[in-house]
Amino acid sequence: MGSTPASSYDFIIVGGGTAGCLIANRLSHAPTRPSVLLVEAGSNPEGEYLRAPFHRYSPAFLRPELDHGLVSTPQKNLGGRTIAYTRGKGLGGSSILNFGVYLYGSGEDYNRWADISGDDSWRWEHTQKDFQAIENFHIKGAEEYAHLAKPDPKAHGKDGIVKVCLPDVLEEGIATSMEALIKNGEKLNLDPNSGDPVGISIFPASYSKDGRTTSATAHLVDAPDNLEIWTGATVHRLAFEGTKVVGIETADGRRATCKKEVIICSGTLDTPRLLLLNGIGPAKELESLGIKVMKDLPGVGKQLRDHIMTFLECEVDSSHNNRYAFEHDEALMLEADTAWKKDKTGPYALHHSGLWGGFLKAPGVEEWPEFRALDPAVQEFLSLDSVPTYELIGNCLMVPPDTVLPEGSSYIGAIAFLMNAQSEGSVTLRSADPADKPLIDLAYLEHPYDRRAMREGIRQTYTKMFENPDLKKVVKKQILGPESLSDEHIDAYMTAAVTTVWHANGTAMMGTRENALACVDSRFRVYGVEGLRVADLSVCPLTPNNHTQATAYLVGHKAAEKLIAEYEL
Repeated sequence: MGSTPASSYDFIIVGGGTAGCLIANRLSHAPTRPSVLLVEAGSNPEGEYLRAPFHRYSPAFLRPELDHGLVSTPQKNLGGRTIAYTRGKGLGGSSILNFGVYLYGSGEDYNRWADISGDDSWRWEHTQKDFQAIENFHIKGAEEYAHLAKPDPKAHGKDGIVKVCLPDVLEEGIATSMEALIKNGEKLNLDPNSGDPVGISIFPASYSKDGRTTSATAHLVDAPDNLEIWTGATVHRLAFEGTKVVGIETADGRRATCKKEVIICSGTLDTPRLLLLNGIGPAKELESLGIKVMKDLPGVGKQLRDHIMTFLECEVDSSHNNRYAFEHDEALMLEADTAWKKDKTGPYALHHSGLWGGFLKAPGVEEWPEFRALDPAVQEFLSLDSVPTYELIGNCLMVPPDTVLPEGSSYIGAIAFLMNAQSEGSVTLRSADPADKPLIDLAYLEHPYDRRAMREGIRQTYTKMFENPDLKKVVKKQILGPESLSDEHIDAYMTAAVTTVWHANGTAMMGTRENALACVDSRFRVYGVEGLRVADLSVCPLTPNNHTQATAYLVGHKAAEKLIAEYEL
């Protein structure tokens, strides 16, 4: 298809995901009304599975057209397995497909971010206010279970447009499970978004009485006429004048120029791909593919970090919860679907509406040889009271989904996550062809600390959930998990079962010029390239101790604030 004449805008945003939609909203609503173009590879998603709490996990598995279809390289520490890396394709990006958890992380994450970026505006006392400005947090439901969740209303925002909530009613089994862990010594955390996530909590979610909030449903409804949105538009080329980026070109030949800046919000995997294709990245890599080097930036595509997880599943007596019976009764499901579509009530508003878990320290972590071998600054950070070693979730979905249970049985699905992974992967190009998907090496479990910490996270999660004296009496048998809790059996299980929780970050890292791998400054400006910023999770200089949706919104918020201030919008 031939090129079309270029349209001109003040700002062009590449990627209509979690951060991109927020930035488009903020810039287009600024008092000076700059012209803004938002360019998204996918569609404007509609149809089944996208809103009801019951379908919290469904879009990622049942709407494949809303996924970019990325797959990792074979992982040598996972027996050569490849990992399907689901990324949202459509307005809203991964906020369409994620599991809805809305957690800030540790305040110490943002203090460390400030230290690495050389910018105190990233410190917790400032980022906490930023989070408050983003959210409209419905806390009232927690009054019904105040012994398990009691956020301080003054510490949370009610004037933002991203709807966040705690459920009005707790699904059966949640309170029983949490109370069992607390009774057996776990710390209760009444508000994991206080800056200290450590302890057992009910997790806030990006839901409301209307269902799932995506960045598009929050930020693109009733868009002003100075915001134009292109869908089905994959950006392949950046247009340069010297070292300045002045526009973009899509795969189908649409072109646009900008008077001020292009802001790339394509995500941790696609942002480095786009930069590399356009000559911004490690010079030797680019030259080997015949790509003209516009800026030698060694860090592009490097320092890929992630949270990893494993599912642990047990069959339990249906006196604990009735999920399995409900999910396998076609008449009840049809009735529930009808009720939700009629007035957003019924079992679809309740089932999977609440998720609980904990961010926890592994016992004796500071004595591990693998810990003592870490850089002293990393050791100091990991030793802080509000920085966890691992996360557990106590009531997830059934895995494998086709498991058949006898009448009178249900399931508890737990997950063990590794926090603060030290392994670093990369995103590189297969070729200079923009249509080729990138090579994604996740490097899972390459670092000795990660292997030790993940092993302990699995052992602790299994013990706390399924060997808990008060829960053990309802456990019938293991469905999924290691053969035993020995090091050998847990390690074998990790090789077979470790996968991603889709929190990749760091591939266009924020940092000072003194850091050879830093790609952007604390104002999101790409080093050595005028007119170009990056604002998505690729800029993270560390992986926050959370589920990264809230951090993606934070990045968009901060980037928008800095652009509005700099251009006096």
